[in-house]
Amino acid sequence: MYQNYIFDLYGTLIDIHTDEYSKNFFKKYAKWLRRQGFHFEWKLFYGLYVSTEKEYREKAAQTGKFAMPEIQIEEVFRDVFAANGYEISEEQTAYLCAGFRRISLIHMSLFPDTLACLEGLNRAGKKIYLLSNAQRSFTWQELELAGLIPYFDGILISSDEKCMKPDPEFYNICCARYQLDKAQSVMIGNELKSDMAGAKAAGIDGFYINRYPVFHEEKEPMYQYVSPKGSLLEVLAQTGVSQ
Repeated sequence: MYQNYIFDLYGTLIDIHTDEYSKNFFKKYAKWLRRQGFHFEWKLFYGLYVSTEKEYREKAAQTGKFAMPEIQIEEVFRDVFAANGYEISEEQTAYLCAGFRRISLIHMSLFPDTLACLEGLNRAGKKIYLLSNAQRSFTWQELELAGLIPYFDGILISSDEKCMKPDPEFYNICCARYQLDKAQSVMIGNELKSDMAGAKAAGIDGFYINRYPVFHEEKEPMYQYVSPKGSLLEVLAQTGVSQ
């Protein structure tokens, strides 16, 4: 039925929990930074980081280029470190961003049926794409760690494209770049207001993976398919992919 399967990442393929804004996290990160030769009081770093990220997001929104603009967190880091007298290289920036994410990570694992779903699609000759609201400097290391990269025929990360779901333009960029026929494509995700709403706005069918303990059917659902129990194997079953 479909040739192209477009997946969300976090909450759909990867189960993840991070802590990027607590006092405890910023204390840990400041301690780690000191070992790297960068001296910040945690309150100073916290204040600079939060205010600078907010400024970048406000500037991105003011351009009006996208309905849902995205920023590159590397720019935030460079400004934060510069404000404390540190000029950091591109390589250092990537390293410090990766450390930030790694220290904030509480739990990360593939959902039990993630690989079975992706492997089933591969065996059926389907094309698989990733459309993720994420920062490349945070996410790429997690894709590598999870072993997911080889499964994808294309990967789009919002920080690279300067826009994010549910902006239909993010979906349009994916379809244009890989020459996807929208009628032959389906978006699989766990977020109604992001994955499903964006897919509908872009004219792409949606497959909702309900990750909540209880499923509540919408009166006017934004999706064509649903797995009430959050099973990725239902993607294969309901779209006619033989297992």
